[in-house]
Amino acid sequence: MLILMIILAIFWMVALFDAYIGLSRIPRLETISSKPSNEKISLIMAAKNEQDTIEKSITSLIRQTYPNLELIIVNDRSTDDTGLIANLYATYENVKVHHVETLPDHWLGKNHALYQGYTLATGDYLIFTDADIEYQPDMIEKTFSLLLQEKASYVTVAPDLKAKGILLKGFIAYFLFGFGFFKRPWTANNDTSNKGGMGVGAFQLLSKQVYELVGTHKAMANRPDDDLYLGQQVKQNGHKQRLVTGLEHLKVEWYPTLRNAIKGLEKNTFAGLHYSWLLAIFAITGTLISQVLPFIVFFISDGLTKWLSLLVVVLIYALHSLTTEKLTTYSLPIVLLFPFEALVFTFTITRAVLLTYYRGGITWRGTFYPLSSLKKQKPK
Repeated sequence: MLILMIILAIFWMVALFDAYIGLSRIPRLETISSKPSNEKISLIMAAKNEQDTIEKSITSLIRQTYPNLELIIVNDRSTDDTGLIANLYATYENVKVHHVETLPDHWLGKNHALYQGYTLATGDYLIFTDADIEYQPDMIEKTFSLLLQEKASYVTVAPDLKAKGILLKGFIAYFLFGFGFFKRPWTANNDTSNKGGMGVGAFQLLSKQVYELVGTHKAMANRPDDDLYLGQQVKQNGHKQRLVTGLEHLKVEWYPTLRNAIKGLEKNTFAGLHYSWLLAIFAITGTLISQVLPFIVFFISDGLTKWLSLLVVVLIYALHSLTTEKLTTYSLPIVLLFPFEALVFTFTITRAVLLTYYRGGITWRGTFYPLSSLKKQKPK
């Protein structure tokens, strides 16, 4: 156990140092100065059964200060009033509404909707977004200014994930903690390497030319993690990209409750592990050993092992605090929930993997996608 605690202490020291350097290289959108531009941008919003949020989202887009914005709303087979609400804006200048009635084989609904929006776009730049996002008026003006200033081809923005209740906030903060050291999102801002990359589904701005060069959404038609994959493809094909936080400019409610979050992660948790049992087992046991066991060891051991386990716990809390402060608007005491949230997330991974295999696929927004079809598009 002593040797294990030594290994974990070294691991978390490296992870903390890596995150400290990496997170410092992610700028805040609020610090970006706007510069005049009149390039045409086509914003493509995919919407399915979003009657409770789409009107507020559209309104926030219509109020954008950017002067040459085309809004394309794609209603993806909604069974509620989403399509009717979207139609109310069809007469607005520079607003197009498209209704998808059927989903072709080998496509996920959202990916197909975004691709359909692209076929209608007339701008040289595209923005992919969801129908539950609320924008500040200068959001697009600032992000496009950043793209031009940095001479980049792609900008993605991490939003403020609004949440109700301490348990849900703790779960989101924990998810961002794990996502941070596992995916290292700050690699998007490293111009010396084509490895890594990042994509946040709430907001992805890129040139139409680059989008076409990486294969459009046809190249990721059946991927639940299309946003991350798009960002990674842009990066790996040598195009400059930028990740910024937009906690004051972009807001979304990720999930309304902790139960919804656990259920919602069914669709992409296993996808993030490339549908591999081996990776799933590694993720589950790795989480328990590296993030839960040190807390237990501290209470049941003594001597040097006890103090080393305490060091590991301190390092974990330091890293968790760092990511929570950078990527959320939550108060830092939320990190005290870490051991509980680690167990909840372990349960979430296990549940998602077992249900995906038991059901033979995933259900996302009312559509079932068989695992045999999802597996066809693994990362190369």
